[in-house]
Amino acid sequence: ISRVGKLDRVVAGIEAAIATGFDRVRLNSVIMKGYNEDEVVDLVDFAMSSGADIAFIEEMPLGQPSDHEREETLCSNDWVKQMIEQRYELMPTASRTAGPSKYWQVSGANNRIGFISPVTHNFCADCNRVRVTVEGRLLLCLGNEHSVDLRAVLRDPDKSFDDLKQTIVDAMDIKPERHYFYDRDYAQPVRLMNMTGG
Repeated sequence: ISRVGKLDRVVAGIEAAIATGFDRVRLNSVIMKGYNEDEVVDLVDFAMSSGADIAFIEEMPLGQPSDHEREETLCSNDWVKQMIEQRYELMPTASRTAGPSKYWQVSGANNRIGFISPVTHNFCADCNRVRVTVEGRLLLCLGNEHSVDLRAVLRDPDKSFDDLKQTIVDAMDIKPERHYFYDRDYAQPVRLMNMTGG
């Protein structure tokens, strides 16, 4: 799915993160029809056995996949949750982070299972996220191209740290109200997540 990486190195990295004693380690997973929808419960089993939280993120139409049509591979998180509930009892939780995950607790365990559902349960009204791209642009929405050039401010010898802060504050005025994922009347961003930044 990620088009890069080796599973043994990924698992070793997860184990190393857990071994360092972070309060919580969260695994992110995108479930896609025809690719890995049969691994939902296995992923939860892995998270449960390792002591990690796991979040399922609906596939967003970012970048240009060469091997599938996104609307055909989209698995809703409602379906993912139903698959998990065949094995685990999920309890609603008030646990919140600063992000869009809706968390459930596995009955009798400390693990949390999160669902990030930008397609089927649009959370744009509560979105507080921005990202800095690898080119130094402040990206205001994953589903739009609205951005501000922070690198230019940082490289300008006449600009101060206060100027940078003000640029970020001013950028919030152009943050879009929502995305238009899968809406054929709107152009979809052609940007891969590894170029988007976190």
